Amino acid sequence: MPFGFIKSFFDSPLDNDDYWDKKASALTYMSKAHAGEVDNVYLANSDELYAHAVATVGNIDFNALLTDLEIEDTFEGLTSAHEVIAVAFGIVGVLTTVLVNSKAKWLEEKFLSLHKKFKPDGASPLDYRTGKGHRYIFGHDGNFFQELPEGYTFTGEEVGGKSLYQLVTDYIGANYPGAGVFTKHLKAVSHIFTHYLSDLPTKDGLPLPFTSLFTKWSEDATKASGYSASNPVMDALGREFGTINFADMSSYAVIKLLLTGHHHITFGNVEVAKDEKELHHAQMSTIAYGTALYIQTFLLAIGVNGNKIRTAKMNYLIAGPFVLNSTKSVLIATRMHKKVVAQYEESIAMLKNEEVSIEQWVKAQAL
Repeated sequence: MPFGFIKSFFDSPLDNDDYWDKKASALTYMSKAHAGEVDNVYLANSDELYAHAVATVGNIDFNALLTDLEIEDTFEGLTSAHEVIAVAFGIVGVLTTVLVNSKAKWLEEKFLSLHKKFKPDGASPLDYRTGKGHRYIFGHDGNFFQELPEGYTFTGEEVGGKSLYQLVTDYIGANYPGAGVFTKHLKAVSHIFTHYLSDLPTKDGLPLPFTSLFTKWSEDATKASGYSASNPVMDALGREFGTINFADMSSYAVIKLLLTGHHHITFGNVEVAKDEKELHHAQMSTIAYGTALYIQTFLLAIGVNGNKIRTAKMNYLIAGPFVLNSTKSVLIATRMHKKVVAQYEESIAMLKNEEVSIEQWVKAQAL
């Protein structure tokens, strides 16, 4: 039974070294009394037991006792220091969004220069829908199979009835007539990827994946394309709740990197059960992602305008890992609790067995 896991489940007084030293003294006394090395005296309560044990065998250091019994207990579970570190990771994640947003224009220019390497002449099919909020309507949510309605025109050319990906491959094929099938698809994917990349640092970012499924088209002779369109879901969510931007991705990446590095440092040279490692990492992740999520949503809750302070938005790339790791923490803790209960039952059975010595019982608790 891992002592570190048991201790981590409790608050004071079990966090106090004196408590565990008293336990060590009592165990040592009972071991010697069981072996007949000292008198076995009837004691009415635990306070009398501890006092008599210290008077008889001295004050025994708990960690020293574990060492003597060859019980490994170098990991203490999630500590207050770990919690502070996890909160700090979350704050660093939020500061990362502030930094990235402050460099948004520079990042956009860099990504646009990269996109130009994969963009032939003429308008990209991803921008066949133009105007304010056009990304919410068509081509920017990863739905490559979304089709423009029949009869839709762009610069006088009918482009309706085709999927986004088909439009892009046609666009690439027309500009690279000698390209083979593989090359054409590679260029098409690269074109879409770099186009998305150049949009990510902007204020509008990219809409949530597959929200274009809610796009509604209606024929409108007053429009050059022949159609007007709306997306009620994205209209309701808005920029603050319906988009992902480069700052969101950066904050997630930074927090993930910090958590991974801390996990490797913490457990690099320590022999710990797999469940304890996973629980510790899940708990650290829950606190870190939760801190970042709280700060960003708090800014929204107090009425900070996301148009002015772009950090004030729902960061789904943080919210997802937060929910995942909090759920994982509960599941792992529940599984470990069941194991502890089973081990307690085995431990009680051993104590009832008169053929088992105290030393054998103590050593068995670490198995």
